[in-house]
Amino acid sequence: MRYTKLMSALLATLALSGTALADADADALKAKQVALQAEQPGLFARDVAQKLGVSEAKLLAADIGRGATLLRSDVATYKALFNRMHELGRIKAITRNENGVIERTAVALPPKLDDKGRVMLGSGFVGTEIDLRFKMDSWGYAFAVVAPRGGGRTSRSLQFFDKNGEAIHKVYLNDEKGVPAFDKLVAEFKAADQKPNWAVAAVKPAKPLTDMHIKELRSAWYEMTDVHEFQRLINDFGISRERAFELIGTDAAYKITGKSVEALLETASKKEQPIMVFVSNSGMVQIYSGLIEKTEAKNGWFNVLDPDFDLHLRQSGVDHGWVVRRPAKSGTITSVEFYDAKGEQVVNFFSRRDQGKEETKVWRDIVGSLARLP
Repeated sequence: MRYTKLMSALLATLALSGTALADADADALKAKQVALQAEQPGLFARDVAQKLGVSEAKLLAADIGRGATLLRSDVATYKALFNRMHELGRIKAITRNENGVIERTAVALPPKLDDKGRVMLGSGFVGTEIDLRFKMDSWGYAFAVVAPRGGGRTSRSLQFFDKNGEAIHKVYLNDEKGVPAFDKLVAEFKAADQKPNWAVAAVKPAKPLTDMHIKELRSAWYEMTDVHEFQRLINDFGISRERAFELIGTDAAYKITGKSVEALLETASKKEQPIMVFVSNSGMVQIYSGLIEKTEAKNGWFNVLDPDFDLHLRQSGVDHGWVVRRPAKSGTITSVEFYDAKGEQVVNFFSRRDQGKEETKVWRDIVGSLARLP
């Protein structure tokens, strides 16, 4: 098999050359990666890591000393890096989960973070720029990466991972103008010890709910006056978003088909309905707000391909969705959330509206046309 021959040859080459022999495991993993990518070109780093049975952060750690640099991994460093991200000029910000990817290209602005570094407040990275919400409690590792690209070019990025090594957020330089600032940040925030201290994040068990708890949940739901209160509500009850939807009743939440995500995006594009798109993972939420133009299905992905904004949804990974109606001071707010078969959120949509204004009839008509599940 070509893959096996390539891997054996690469391992032998590394051993003879003495490259990074201080870490034989890293050499072996790197050789496997190169062989796999030669066998299956075009694989994303996340897919390579999964095929090799390691986290993406561990895969990247095998490149330390070759093109990757481990940065200091603490909340103070993360905050400092994002406070200075504007020094890089125009960047591409990428946030993804297993089945959804959002990409925004713009000039970064200094963000405003809360005391715990979990939420962006105010005007940083907002509107036509890059809109992020941080949950830094789960962050574990940060790397600077310099890698070759096609056409003799070089890619430079800052990549952030959670404590389990799953990618949280990546920032790529858009052009060469930001290279001096990139090099300066890497030198300033480089970790003294270039060997990551791997850890595993604890998983919180779900709380059992009694009939009384369910009544309290429903009561708390209809007392909400702001859409942002929902996250606090499910945290208080110790349940998942989907579990809350199942318990709240069909007047407030009902299931729709996974294919509805394509109908929603295509119709919003045709009717020129501004929307808000949320893609999140354990440590980050990235939001796009505005119109969408070009939609396209290709190679198993459904895509929005607009200037400075891309959205990619793995078609086989979108299993079902929920239409959710939350009470708020400005009237009912309708969101449409999509999940994979394991119950992990892929993407979440709202109507784009000014604060204090009701969502449009066009948006409600679009949502109302989506195919329900029995």
